Amino acid sequence: MKQRAVLAVLLFSLACQRETQQPTTTTQRRGVKTTTIAAPPVDLAHKKIKEEIPLAPVLIDDKGIGSKVAADGSVSGEQKTFKTTDPISVMMNFHESPHGLQSSIVVTDAKGAKVYRDQRAMNGTKMVTFTIPPKKLKPGHYRVDGYWGGNVAVEYEIEVK
Repeated sequence: MKQRAVLAVLLFSLACQRETQQPTTTTQRRGVKTTTIAAPPVDLAHKKIKEEIPLAPVLIDDKGIGSKVAADGSVSGEQKTFKTTDPISVMMNFHESPHGLQSSIVVTDAKGAKVYRDQRAMNGTKMVTFTIPPKKLKPGHYRVDGYWGGNVAVEYEIEVK
């Protein structure tokens, strides 16, 4: 009877021992071993974290809207007011231009109605300049959106007088 009690206590103490965490080792091709150790959880409730995480990928390196276009097709600055006789040029310099990329601009009036739209195939080119012809827009407030594929790359609020 005593032997059974000692054996039961011994088995119970072995079962209650803490498990130690062993690093996980995996062998990949050519004998390369990788080791992964999970870190214990850390309470960051009262820590100041200054790391910024971008919410969207970088689509554009440079942009501009104005009535004057440089010789290379670029537009510098952000002109917000135009005359009805001015051409309005929107330049976008994309970060990447994958195969099959389509860029476009859409101009909507204050009520949200589409007034003008233009679309181009990029064919590997990173810079595009769209020009809204003079007298195409009547006096009023407009929104100009430039697209990288289906993603909004630039947004402008302009006034035509």
